[in-house]
Amino acid sequence: MDDTPTNHPATTTTPSPRPNWSPETKRWAILGIVALLGALTYYARSALAWLVVAALLAYLLQPIVNWLHEHEMPRWMAAIIALLIAITIIIIIPAILLPMLLRQFLQLSDSLLQAMVKGLELFNDWLVHSRIINLFGFKIDMTGIINDLGDIVNPSEGGVYVPDIQDIMAYLQQAITAAGGVISGLGGWLTSLVGRTLSLLFSFFLMIFYTFYITVDGWKLKPWAKSLIKPEYLPEMSELGYRINRVWHAFFRGQLTLSLVIGGVTLVVGAIIGLPNPLALAIIAGVMEAVPTIGPIIAAIPAVILAMTLGSSVLPVDNLTFALITLVAYALIQQAENVLIVPRIMGSALELHPMVVLVGVVIGASFAGILGIFLAAPTLATLKVILAYAHAKILDVDPYPIPFDEEQAMRARNRGPTAIVRFKDWVQKNRKKFVTIHVPSHSKAKTTKDTKDTKAQREK
Repeated sequence: MDDTPTNHPATTTTPSPRPNWSPETKRWAILGIVALLGALTYYARSALAWLVVAALLAYLLQPIVNWLHEHEMPRWMAAIIALLIAITIIIIIPAILLPMLLRQFLQLSDSLLQAMVKGLELFNDWLVHSRIINLFGFKIDMTGIINDLGDIVNPSEGGVYVPDIQDIMAYLQQAITAAGGVISGLGGWLTSLVGRTLSLLFSFFLMIFYTFYITVDGWKLKPWAKSLIKPEYLPEMSELGYRINRVWHAFFRGQLTLSLVIGGVTLVVGAIIGLPNPLALAIIAGVMEAVPTIGPIIAAIPAVILAMTLGSSVLPVDNLTFALITLVAYALIQQAENVLIVPRIMGSALELHPMVVLVGVVIGASFAGILGIFLAAPTLATLKVILAYAHAKILDVDPYPIPFDEEQAMRARNRGPTAIVRFKDWVQKNRKKFVTIHVPSHSKAKTTKDTKDTKAQREK
């Protein structure tokens, strides 16, 4: 019997093709993923707020980190240096300026208190001397209503009531019960304050770590995101990313510039017209510039109140006229900002109707508080860019007929040179007028002699 093994041909099995999802299954999968992400975002919004702040801080620090990394510094060290710079700006500089700011705002609060007292005095004078209101030609006599209010405030004294011992004991028992409630409430308030302080410190340090890791490894997200996209869609996605990045870059750069410009202009105008506490009001105007649409209105309220009650220290006008002048000045500053400053700084990246921004502010406030108010405008502008792209794709239209680089160059040509470029050109043209070289007389004579000797040698 032959035991030689028989060589059988290798059997090759063709793997069965894996079934693809139907378009309806894909749609349901996309809707499920979006719903899941939306639910997670909503229920974790309080924890995600610090992550969003860390991402924004890392976005702002990215140019510094990239510049240090390009100069052969390790990325982790560049991130630490950038974070130290940010912490210095956020903590140390306000701590240095805090005494001056505290003094200014104490003066502002004192001025507002004086304004309230003076307003009550004016109201009291009106109650005493003017009890008839002229409204559209109709005279309304307020004497009866004012007398009733006076009776409520100052009731007639029908006699003196002397409490007995039982009333005194009841009052003491009520006072002890109230004091116990106050002490208990104070203890709970202190416990809550300590807990919130510790939670805030923990969240702050956690945000620092978030920022560090996003700054160091955030650049890895771009290749990962590109790997999720089909190659034929990469050019369009790059164009979309450029435009979204332009929105956020214009927002942060423009917001800082606008706050500084509006604060400086408000300080100068307030000092010129004699507004009380112009520095504190200018700081309020600069900070409120970060609140879209309603921020300038909120900043104008304390200025008008001070103008109405305390008057001007410079202009020889009555308080009502000065309040109108202050209101007009704030309105002109706001209009100049909308017409002249915002188009030059923000460009067309944040072209949104004020009503849309106001609705976004309300939604952002209910969703994320102060952070939602601050980020309402750039978030809406980002949604506008994404919806415009989706709308073009739905209609089978090219979403970006002009590439981003050409569009930016066209916008720069239409906008003209910036103020910095104009200043550099002016300095370049007038450099000879400002730079003069003074040569001593003996040095000048020596130079002339050397020149003559050189010419004689050349002639020989």
